[in-house]
Amino acid sequence: MTALDPNLPALQDIATPALVVDGMALQRNIVAMADFAKASNIALRPHAKTHKSPRIAQLQIEAGAIGISCATVAEMEAMAEAGIPGLLLTTPVADRVKLARIAALADTTDISLVVDHADQINVLQTLLDTGSRVLQVLIDIDVGQRRTGIVHPAATLALAQLIETTPGMTFGGLQGFAGHVQHMIDYEERKAGAATVRGILDDHLRVLGEAGIKAPIVTGSGTGACAFDIAGTFTELQVGSYLFMDADYGRLQGEAGGALPFEPSLFVLATVTSVNRAGEFTVDAGVKAMAFNGPVPSLMLGVPEGSTYRFGGDEHGMITLPAGSEPPKLGSRVLLIATHCDPTVNLHGSYQVVGHNNGVEVWPVAARYGS
Repeated sequence: MTALDPNLPALQDIATPALVVDGMALQRNIVAMADFAKASNIALRPHAKTHKSPRIAQLQIEAGAIGISCATVAEMEAMAEAGIPGLLLTTPVADRVKLARIAALADTTDISLVVDHADQINVLQTLLDTGSRVLQVLIDIDVGQRRTGIVHPAATLALAQLIETTPGMTFGGLQGFAGHVQHMIDYEERKAGAATVRGILDDHLRVLGEAGIKAPIVTGSGTGACAFDIAGTFTELQVGSYLFMDADYGRLQGEAGGALPFEPSLFVLATVTSVNRAGEFTVDAGVKAMAFNGPVPSLMLGVPEGSTYRFGGDEHGMITLPAGSEPPKLGSRVLLIATHCDPTVNLHGSYQVVGHNNGVEVWPVAARYGS
């Protein structure tokens, strides 16, 4: 459990709402996942969409990750600028402007990307400097999320053959990311969902193999399913939220009904701004401070046990007190666990990272949408 305290002197001069990280819990999570991957003999390519931080990416690499997954071109550019190796763009791109940026990056950096349509290959081929370095291309498979990816194995084979015959490109393998499985709360349901995903990928791999095409990389999985996905099919894990363990992942059941083996480390620091109503008070952290596409904060520090949060608009959150409790004083601080960590991080320009001596370092958040 986090040792963070909203009354730490180092937090009192920070304007709120602010993104606060328990640096020690963060490091323990990084090491725990790296050790798990190493013991399971599977590669680790954590997802930058969770943290958008070159500093955190470097910590993951130092712990043993082979590279970093990126959801956006901007994330990949930021990681490349910071010298982070092994970058994989996990979202198929159709925007010609972004494809041009990918091609420019490929001229100077060893990157990989995923595609799910021949047109993406054809446009990229016109933009690449094929005399510089070979671009590794993976095929995105729809494993049941119905978002992106190829559905039929025959189409995967045709696209793999196109990649192999396109100058400046090489076929790297398959991606099967199952976001819908990661958030299944019930352990057995999530285990069955992960097995279905691996079965879909195995069907595509079998068709490729029958045609004599090898897929060196099979990438995907996530924090919710990684315990199951070490069983086979996948060669690497694209885990992300294990770093922070938001309110959503905090609901997931581990084996024998326990929690997942990672600690909450990401919080939103808020100030108590109104105490005039009996039984509740207001803080300055609403939908502009925390994503609201997940459960409300399930862990709050600096409030009476049993308090509950509800969104109160752009700048406001309301906390209801249990019967007989006194509200915090006006101007006091509260720490709210992140709702959905990835989009919450995107709302902030930096992290306030609390270290082992309770000092605070500021780590920038890079490649935010609109930045």
